[in-house]
Amino acid sequence: MNIAIIGANGMLSVALTKYFYGRPDTNVAVYGLDTPHGYTCNEFYATNLLKQKLDYESIAQRDVIIYASGAGVQAALSTDPGLMYALNVTVPIDITLGLKKTGYKGVFVSFGSYMEIGINDEDGKSFDEDDVVCSQLPVSNDYALSKRLYGRYMRDFKADFAVYHFILPNMFSEDDLKPGTRLVPYTLKYLQDYISGKAIDAPKFSAGTQTRQFITLEEMIQTVDKALQKRIPSGLYCVGGGEFLSIRSLIERLFAIYNVPCKDEYFGQSVRRDGDIKSLRLNGSKLNEVLGYQPNKTIEDIFKK
Repeated sequence: MNIAIIGANGMLSVALTKYFYGRPDTNVAVYGLDTPHGYTCNEFYATNLLKQKLDYESIAQRDVIIYASGAGVQAALSTDPGLMYALNVTVPIDITLGLKKTGYKGVFVSFGSYMEIGINDEDGKSFDEDDVVCSQLPVSNDYALSKRLYGRYMRDFKADFAVYHFILPNMFSEDDLKPGTRLVPYTLKYLQDYISGKAIDAPKFSAGTQTRQFITLEEMIQTVDKALQKRIPSGLYCVGGGEFLSIRSLIERLFAIYNVPCKDEYFGQSVRRDGDIKSLRLNGSKLNEVLGYQPNKTIEDIFKK
Protein backbone atom coordinates (compact mmCIF):
# COMPACT_ATOMS: atom_id res chain seq x y z
CA MET A 1 0.00 0.00 0.00
CA ASN A 2 1.32 3.43 -0.98
CA ILE A 3 0.15 6.03 1.56
CA ALA A 4 0.49 9.82 1.60
CA ILE A 5 -0.04 11.59 4.92
CA ILE A 6 -0.54 15.34 4.69
CA GLY A 7 0.65 16.93 7.92
CA ALA A 8 3.99 16.30 9.59
CA ASN A 9 4.10 16.82 13.34
CA GLY A 10 0.54 16.97 14.62
CA MET A 11 -0.87 14.33 16.94
CA LEU A 12 -2.80 12.57 14.16
CA SER A 13 -0.13 12.70 11.47
CA VAL A 14 2.60 11.41 13.79
CA ALA A 15 0.47 8.57 15.12
CA LEU A 16 -0.72 7.54 11.66
CA THR A 17 2.81 7.51 10.24
CA LYS A 18 4.15 5.49 13.18
CA TYR A 19 1.34 2.98 12.72
CA PHE A 20 1.74 2.41 8.98
CA TYR A 21 5.51 2.86 8.60
CA GLY A 22 7.49 -0.37 8.47
CA ARG A 23 4.59 -2.61 7.60
CA PRO A 24 5.31 -5.12 4.82
CA ASP A 25 4.62 -3.77 1.35
CA THR A 26 3.74 -0.33 2.71
CA ASN A 27 5.32 2.97 1.72
CA VAL A 28 4.54 6.11 3.73
CA ALA A 29 5.21 9.57 2.31
CA VAL A 30 4.72 12.59 4.57
CA TYR A 31 3.96 16.07 3.26
CA GLY A 32 4.40 18.85 5.81
CA LEU A 33 5.89 22.17 6.79
CA ASP A 34 8.61 20.82 9.09
CA THR A 35 10.88 17.78 9.02
CA PRO A 36 9.33 14.88 10.98
CA HIS A 37 10.32 14.89 14.67
CA GLY A 38 10.66 11.66 16.63
CA TYR A 39 9.47 9.29 13.95
CA THR A 40 10.47 7.93 10.55
CA CYS A 41 8.79 7.76 7.16
CA ASN A 42 9.84 6.45 3.76
CA GLU A 43 9.62 9.83 2.03
CA PHE A 44 9.28 13.42 3.20
CA TYR A 45 8.26 16.41 1.08
CA ALA A 46 8.63 19.88 2.61
CA THR A 47 5.30 21.52 1.80
CA ASN A 48 3.78 24.82 2.92
CA LEU A 49 0.09 24.16 2.38
CA LEU A 50 -0.71 27.87 2.71
CA LYS A 51 1.66 28.89 -0.08
CA GLN A 52 2.11 25.84 -2.29
CA LYS A 53 -0.16 23.64 -4.35
CA LEU A 54 0.48 19.93 -4.09
CA ASP A 55 1.73 18.16 -7.19
CA TYR A 56 -1.58 16.42 -7.82
CA GLU A 57 -0.32 14.31 -10.70
CA SER A 58 2.34 12.89 -8.37
CA ILE A 59 0.30 12.46 -5.20
CA ALA A 60 -2.52 10.88 -7.20
CA GLN A 61 -0.25 7.85 -7.65
CA ARG A 62 -0.76 7.01 -3.96
CA ASP A 63 -3.30 4.36 -3.01
CA VAL A 64 -4.38 6.28 0.07
CA ILE A 65 -4.16 10.00 0.86
CA ILE A 66 -4.82 11.03 4.47
CA TYR A 67 -5.36 14.69 5.28
CA ALA A 68 -4.17 15.02 8.88
CA SER A 69 -3.23 18.68 8.92
CA GLY A 70 -5.30 21.34 10.66
CA ALA A 71 -5.30 24.10 13.26
CA GLY A 72 -7.08 25.12 16.45
CA VAL A 73 -7.76 21.76 18.07
CA GLN A 74 -6.09 22.66 21.39
CA ALA A 75 -8.14 25.11 23.41
CA ALA A 76 -5.12 26.11 25.48
CA LEU A 77 -3.31 27.46 22.41
CA SER A 78 -4.15 30.76 20.74
CA THR A 79 -4.56 30.13 17.00
CA ASP A 80 -5.26 32.74 14.33
CA PRO A 81 -8.80 32.21 12.99
CA GLY A 82 -7.61 32.78 9.43
CA LEU A 83 -5.19 29.90 9.81
CA MET A 84 -7.98 27.65 11.10
CA TYR A 85 -10.25 28.31 8.14
CA ALA A 86 -7.36 27.91 5.70
CA LEU A 87 -6.09 24.56 7.02
CA ASN A 88 -9.45 23.17 8.14
CA VAL A 89 -11.57 24.23 5.14
CA THR A 90 -9.86 25.83 2.14
CA VAL A 91 -6.81 23.58 1.82
CA PRO A 92 -8.60 20.20 2.11
CA ILE A 93 -11.33 21.34 -0.30
CA ASP A 94 -8.66 22.40 -2.79
CA ILE A 95 -7.01 18.99 -2.42
CA THR A 96 -10.24 17.07 -3.10
CA LEU A 97 -10.89 19.18 -6.19
CA GLY A 98 -7.30 18.79 -7.39
CA LEU A 99 -7.51 15.02 -7.02
CA LYS A 100 -10.84 14.96 -8.81
CA LYS A 101 -9.33 16.86 -11.72
CA THR A 102 -6.49 14.32 -12.07
CA GLY A 103 -8.89 11.37 -12.16
CA TYR A 104 -7.63 9.94 -8.85
CA LYS A 105 -8.88 6.40 -8.15
CA GLY A 106 -7.62 5.73 -4.63
CA VAL A 107 -8.95 6.62 -1.16
CA PHE A 108 -9.01 10.07 0.43
CA VAL A 109 -9.33 10.22 4.23
CA SER A 110 -10.04 13.28 6.37
CA PHE A 111 -11.25 14.01 9.88
CA GLY A 112 -13.95 16.01 11.61
CA SER A 113 -14.62 16.70 15.27
CA TYR A 114 -17.50 16.24 17.67
CA MET A 115 -17.03 19.92 18.52
CA GLU A 116 -19.11 20.53 15.40
CA ILE A 117 -22.19 19.40 17.34
CA GLY A 118 -22.49 22.85 18.88
CA ILE A 119 -23.83 24.31 22.11
CA ASN A 120 -26.47 22.07 23.64
CA ASP A 121 -28.02 21.11 26.97
CA GLU A 122 -28.78 17.52 25.99
CA ASP A 123 -28.16 14.98 28.72
CA GLY A 124 -26.36 11.98 27.24
CA LYS A 125 -27.65 12.31 23.68
CA SER A 126 -25.49 10.77 20.96
CA PHE A 127 -25.32 12.59 17.63
CA ASP A 128 -25.13 10.90 14.22
CA GLU A 129 -23.37 12.15 11.09
CA ASP A 130 -26.11 14.52 9.90
CA ASP A 131 -26.69 15.75 13.45
CA VAL A 132 -23.05 16.84 13.45
CA VAL A 133 -22.35 18.39 10.05
CA CYS A 134 -25.88 19.74 9.46
CA SER A 135 -26.28 20.97 13.03
CA GLN A 136 -28.29 24.15 13.55
CA LEU A 137 -26.88 24.55 17.04
CA PRO A 138 -24.62 27.57 17.62
CA VAL A 139 -20.91 26.83 17.64
CA SER A 140 -18.62 27.82 20.49
CA ASN A 141 -15.58 28.92 18.47
CA ASP A 142 -13.97 29.24 15.05
CA TYR A 143 -12.41 25.79 15.27
CA ALA A 144 -15.83 24.13 15.56
CA LEU A 145 -17.29 26.26 12.78
CA SER A 146 -14.39 25.58 10.41
CA LYS A 147 -14.68 21.83 10.96
CA ARG A 148 -18.46 21.94 10.49
CA LEU A 149 -18.11 23.87 7.21
CA TYR A 150 -15.69 21.29 5.83
CA GLY A 151 -17.78 18.38 7.11
CA ARG A 152 -20.87 19.79 5.41
CA TYR A 153 -18.89 19.97 2.16
CA MET A 154 -17.69 16.39 2.52
CA ARG A 155 -21.23 15.17 3.11
CA ASP A 156 -22.21 16.06 -0.46
CA PHE A 157 -18.85 15.82 -2.24
CA LYS A 158 -18.88 13.27 -5.06
CA ALA A 159 -15.88 11.86 -6.93
CA ASP A 160 -14.66 8.72 -8.69
CA PHE A 161 -12.36 7.99 -5.74
CA ALA A 162 -13.42 6.72 -2.32
CA VAL A 163 -13.85 9.30 0.43
CA TYR A 164 -13.87 8.54 4.16
CA HIS A 165 -14.50 11.46 6.50
CA PHE A 166 -14.23 10.26 10.11
CA ILE A 167 -15.79 12.44 12.81
CA LEU A 168 -13.73 11.96 15.95
CA PRO A 169 -14.45 12.26 19.67
CA ASN A 170 -11.88 13.15 22.32
CA MET A 171 -8.86 10.85 22.19
CA PHE A 172 -6.24 9.89 24.73
CA SER A 173 -3.07 7.91 24.17
CA GLU A 174 0.01 6.43 25.78
CA ASP A 175 1.78 9.54 24.49
CA ASP A 176 -0.34 11.54 26.94
CA LEU A 177 2.10 10.34 29.58
CA LYS A 178 4.38 13.02 28.14
CA PRO A 179 3.89 16.66 29.28
CA GLY A 180 1.47 18.79 27.28
CA THR A 181 -1.29 21.41 27.43
CA ARG A 182 -4.19 19.06 26.67
CA LEU A 183 -6.31 17.96 29.62
CA VAL A 184 -4.97 14.43 30.11
CA PRO A 185 -1.24 15.30 29.76
CA TYR A 186 -1.75 18.31 32.05
CA THR A 187 -3.42 16.14 34.69
CA LEU A 188 -0.90 13.32 34.42
CA LYS A 189 2.01 15.75 34.73
CA TYR A 190 0.58 17.01 38.02
CA LEU A 191 0.05 13.47 39.29
CA GLN A 192 3.54 12.35 38.33
CA ASP A 193 5.10 15.40 39.99
CA TYR A 194 2.96 14.84 43.10
CA ILE A 195 4.09 11.22 43.37
CA SER A 196 7.70 12.33 42.92
CA GLY A 197 7.37 14.75 45.84
CA LYS A 198 8.02 17.88 43.77
CA ALA A 199 6.88 21.30 44.96
CA ILE A 200 3.96 22.04 42.65
CA ASP A 201 0.98 24.35 42.42
CA ALA A 202 -2.50 22.89 42.75
CA PRO A 203 -4.07 22.04 39.38
CA LYS A 204 -6.72 24.32 37.92
CA PHE A 205 -9.63 22.61 36.18
CA SER A 206 -12.94 23.82 34.85
CA ALA A 207 -16.11 22.82 36.73
CA GLY A 208 -15.92 19.60 34.73
CA THR A 209 -19.65 19.26 34.09
CA GLN A 210 -19.35 18.80 30.34
CA THR A 211 -19.84 15.16 29.30
CA ARG A 212 -17.58 13.79 26.59
CA GLN A 213 -16.94 10.60 24.69
CA PHE A 214 -13.38 9.31 25.05
CA ILE A 215 -11.59 6.74 22.91
CA THR A 216 -7.93 5.86 22.50
CA LEU A 217 -5.93 7.29 19.62
CA GLU A 218 -4.60 3.82 18.90
CA GLU A 219 -8.10 2.38 18.46
CA MET A 220 -9.08 5.26 16.19
CA ILE A 221 -6.16 4.47 13.88
CA GLN A 222 -7.09 0.79 13.91
CA THR A 223 -10.58 1.86 12.86
CA VAL A 224 -9.16 3.78 9.90
CA ASP A 225 -6.98 0.80 8.96
CA LYS A 226 -9.92 -1.61 9.10
CA ALA A 227 -11.95 0.74 6.90
CA LEU A 228 -9.14 0.86 4.34
CA GLN A 229 -8.68 -2.90 4.37
CA LYS A 230 -12.39 -3.57 3.99
CA ARG A 231 -12.89 -0.72 1.49
CA ILE A 232 -16.14 0.42 3.05
CA PRO A 233 -18.51 2.67 1.06
CA SER A 234 -17.63 6.35 0.77
CA GLY A 235 -19.21 8.66 3.30
CA LEU A 236 -19.15 10.37 6.65
CA TYR A 237 -18.60 8.14 9.67
CA CYS A 238 -18.88 9.03 13.34
CA VAL A 239 -16.39 7.04 15.41
CA GLY A 240 -18.36 5.75 18.39
CA GLY A 241 -17.54 3.49 21.31
CA GLY A 242 -15.16 4.17 24.14
CA GLU A 243 -16.44 5.80 27.29
CA PHE A 244 -18.88 8.64 27.92
CA LEU A 245 -18.37 10.57 31.13
CA SER A 246 -17.98 14.04 32.57
CA ILE A 247 -14.63 15.78 32.51
CA ARG A 248 -14.68 15.78 36.29
CA SER A 249 -15.22 12.01 36.37
CA LEU A 250 -12.31 11.55 33.98
CA ILE A 251 -10.02 13.61 36.21
CA GLU A 252 -11.16 11.82 39.36
CA ARG A 253 -10.45 8.43 37.77
CA LEU A 254 -6.96 9.53 36.74
CA PHE A 255 -6.31 10.68 40.33
CA ALA A 256 -7.60 7.31 41.58
CA ILE A 257 -5.20 5.42 39.27
CA TYR A 258 -2.31 7.26 40.93
CA ASN A 259 -3.90 7.04 44.38
CA VAL A 260 -3.72 10.83 44.78
CA PRO A 261 -6.48 12.78 46.60
CA CYS A 262 -8.68 14.82 44.27
CA LYS A 263 -10.02 17.92 46.04
CA ASP A 264 -13.19 19.88 45.24
CA GLU A 265 -11.17 23.11 45.26
CA TYR A 266 -9.34 22.04 42.08
CA PHE A 267 -12.52 22.46 40.03
CA GLY A 268 -14.10 25.66 38.77
CA GLN A 269 -10.70 27.36 38.60
CA SER A 270 -10.60 27.85 34.82
CA VAL A 271 -13.12 28.76 32.13
CA ARG A 272 -13.14 26.77 28.89
CA ARG A 273 -14.15 28.17 25.52
CA ASP A 274 -16.62 25.26 25.07
CA GLY A 275 -18.17 25.25 28.52
CA ASP A 276 -21.72 25.70 27.19
CA ILE A 277 -21.70 22.34 25.42
CA LYS A 278 -23.39 19.76 27.64
CA SER A 279 -23.05 16.60 25.55
CA LEU A 280 -20.24 15.65 23.16
CA ARG A 281 -21.12 12.12 22.13
CA LEU A 282 -21.12 10.47 18.71
CA ASN A 283 -23.47 7.76 17.47
CA GLY A 284 -21.13 5.31 15.77
CA SER A 285 -23.76 2.78 14.67
CA LYS A 286 -23.24 3.45 10.93
CA LEU A 287 -19.52 2.70 11.11
CA ASN A 288 -19.99 -0.21 13.50
CA GLU A 289 -22.48 -1.76 11.06
CA VAL A 290 -20.00 -1.80 8.16
CA LEU A 291 -16.91 -2.68 10.22
CA GLY A 292 -18.28 -4.83 13.04
CA TYR A 293 -15.90 -2.99 15.34
CA GLN A 294 -15.69 0.07 17.53
CA PRO A 295 -13.30 1.27 20.26
CA ASN A 296 -13.89 -0.24 23.71
CA LYS A 297 -10.86 0.47 25.90
CA THR A 298 -11.21 2.25 29.22
CA ILE A 299 -9.05 4.93 30.78
CA GLU A 300 -7.66 2.38 33.20
CA ASP A 301 -6.69 0.05 30.33
CA ILE A 302 -4.14 2.51 29.06
CA PHE A 303 -2.96 4.41 32.14
CA LYS A 304 -3.07 1.76 34.88
CA LYS A 305 0.36 0.24 34.41
